[in-house]
Amino acid sequence: MILLVTTSSRAKECAAALAQGTGHKTQVVTSVPQAVSKLQAAEYDGLAIDQSLLEADFRALDTLLNHAGMAMPLYINLALHSSERVVREVQVALRRAAKEKAMAMQTAERVLRNQLRGEVTGILLNSELALRQKSLSPDIAERIQSVRELAEKMRSHLEIA
Repeated sequence: MILLVTTSSRAKECAAALAQGTGHKTQVVTSVPQAVSKLQAAEYDGLAIDQSLLEADFRALDTLLNHAGMAMPLYINLALHSSERVVREVQVALRRAAKEKAMAMQTAERVLRNQLRGEVTGILLNSELALRQKSLSPDIAERIQSVRELAEKMRSHLEIA
C-alpha cells in the first residue's frame, strides 16, 4: 500500500495512476496529522510526500519519517511532474526497498545461522563429553543422547539452508 501526502488538486489522478502503475492500493491524505494517523494504523510500502507540503511546514518531514515505519519515503513534486513520472519514481523506490529488505533478511539469516552453528557445536561437544563419563546412569545417558541427536539434526538443517 502507498500513502500519498499532498494538497495538490491532482491528488486523485496521481493516486489512481500509482495504483494502476504499481499494483499497490494508494491512499491520499492532505495533512501531516492525517498521514501520521494512517501510518500508525497500517503498514505501508511507500510514502510519497509532495514537496509543496514540506515547504509549508519545515517540521513535517521529521514527523512523517518518525512514523513511516518500513515505508520507503519518496519526495515528489506534483506541481512540476506528471503522474507518469511520479509512477516511475515510485516503482523504482519500491524495487529498491524490496532489494534492501531482501539483502537485510539475507544478512540477518547469515548472522543467525552462524550464531546457531556455534551454539549447536557447543551442545554437541558437551554432550559427547558427558556421554564419556563412566558413572553416568543409563537414564541420564539416554537423555543426553537424545539432546545430541537433536543437535545433529539442527546442524544438518543449518548446513542445508
